[in-house]
Amino acid sequence: MNLHKLRGTLDKMTPEDWEKYFPEDKTPKGWVSIEEHLPMMNAIDFIEGTKYKVKFEDESEGESCVGDHNVWYYLAREAGITHWWNE
Repeated sequence: MNLHKLRGTLDKMTPEDWEKYFPEDKTPKGWVSIEEHLPMMNAIDFIEGTKYKVKFEDESEGESCVGDHNVWYYLAREAGITHWWNE
């Protein structure tokens, strides 16, 4: 697909199309429970993953790298992570 065709396709999209294909992130800001929302890897960090500040069961804080958020969830639970910081 060339740039001209892509532009034409985007120009024809309705607001409903935009919401369907590019939904607004409704994850709350601040400390978020891993049981409610999972952090996502950013496309720009595809190779190394995305680093997030995390909180452990003992209330200590650290850092964790997220690649596949579904796999990360189980690793985070094993490590005692309860929350992640959403900026």
